Amino acid sequence: AVVSTQSTGVFGIEGRYAHALYSAATKQGSADEIEGQLNSLQGAIDSVAGLKEFLSLPVCSKDEKKAALGGAFGEAGVDPLISNMIETMIDNKRSNHISGVVGAFNTIMAAQRGEVPCTVTSAQPLSDEHLESLKGALGKFLKSNEKLLLDTATDESLIGGMVVEIGDKRVDMSTATKIKKLKSALSLPL
Repeated sequence: AVVSTQSTGVFGIEGRYAHALYSAATKQGSADEIEGQLNSLQGAIDSVAGLKEFLSLPVCSKDEKKAALGGAFGEAGVDPLISNMIETMIDNKRSNHISGVVGAFNTIMAAQRGEVPCTVTSAQPLSDEHLESLKGALGKFLKSNEKLLLDTATDESLIGGMVVEIGDKRVDMSTATKIKKLKSALSLPL
């Protein structure tokens, strides 16, 4: 199954590494395992104090970075595809992009499974009734083989209404934006 950069919205350095890893992982039939290991790796990078900074420091040599991660990879039984990619990123002075590659790989895997991420930000928490209604309305925009992954957030600065981000589209229906547009229109000369 080929996933294009157009269908996933994954581009740049992170996208290139993630697509290369995805391609190799699907050829070896281990994409799901690779995804799990990458997420564990990201969890370790986030939880170990100073590791993220260490990986992005240009004063630390490539060998120091490889040694630091190599021991951990060996103990954890990390797939050689991941360790080879990380070593290549370190060699190419791209170790500061590891977290971005993990995120891009997750995006590719979600697209492969037909999952469509959606974030709804509202001024107040949405009731269960509003959430169900919203899921139904957003579901109408999906293809039959797609699944909505709804995440909600609150931001009081919106005043009212909501901002919906689904896939690569964003719809701002917040009161704050409406007020801002109205102020802008009123400030124009007649």
